[in-house]
Amino acid sequence: MKDLDALIDFLKLVILGAYIRNVPKPNSLLIIAKPESGKTDVMKKFAINKNIAYLTDVTAFGIQRDYLDQIERGEVRHIMIPDLLKPLSRKASTVNTFITMMNSLIEEGIAAVSTYVTPRLVYPKPLKCGLIAAITSDEFFDKRHKWERLGFLSRTIPFSYSYGIPTVNRVFEHILGLGYLKEKDIQLDLPKQDREIKLPLKYAQAILPSTTTIAKAQNAYGFRLQKQFQALLQASALDKRRSVVNRADVDRVLYLMNWVNFDEKPIARGASG
Repeated sequence: MKDLDALIDFLKLVILGAYIRNVPKPNSLLIIAKPESGKTDVMKKFAINKNIAYLTDVTAFGIQRDYLDQIERGEVRHIMIPDLLKPLSRKASTVNTFITMMNSLIEEGIAAVSTYVTPRLVYPKPLKCGLIAAITSDEFFDKRHKWERLGFLSRTIPFSYSYGIPTVNRVFEHILGLGYLKEKDIQLDLPKQDREIKLPLKYAQAILPSTTTIAKAQNAYGFRLQKQFQALLQASALDKRRSVVNRADVDRVLYLMNWVNFDEKPIARGASG
């Protein structure tokens, strides 16, 4: 099942990328697929990792109260929300506050907080945290939600997929054989200290044509995407316990970039299983 294997590998690199010293902020990821595509099951497998705050529901106040201190200490590097629609379905004022906080957390960082329920909080270094979230394709394409207004979604890497008939058949075989009862959590070997990973210019340039193709499809320049993909290259090197990106990292990330789109159709012919 190439799609789920690719999703697992992508998640691994996004999570590990939060430990790279010379990357300005953790990557964020938005998973888009039909119901029953395994989005939540895969995300749950990673919830065991100590740097992830796995939340089925959340508000801006909840993040401020329970997680900002942990983010400051580096104990939480990503907030994981298996159903993004849930925190975005409250009354408008609550949703707007949540969106504002997420925009800050995953981009420029939170430097200070002062609200009616907490004393003023000032952080010597802006707090940054990645977001890993999922949503069904039907909800994502529902024009009533006006997702284009949510700035933080444009700051995430979209990962979408769907199953072909062969994959559907293999999933049913897996279910009939009770294979899902044998599945295990995915415990990553997270570094104890942030690492600096060198990225030679030639390898950064090697992914630029694919970045440009994806950016054109998204009606964007691609500057943010290129930075995000370069972070994935560095995360791949970190995953292999290297301090320098090499060609194997480029090949790995180029393959995963086939799923970076909104329409559930991998870019590379035959990539979907």
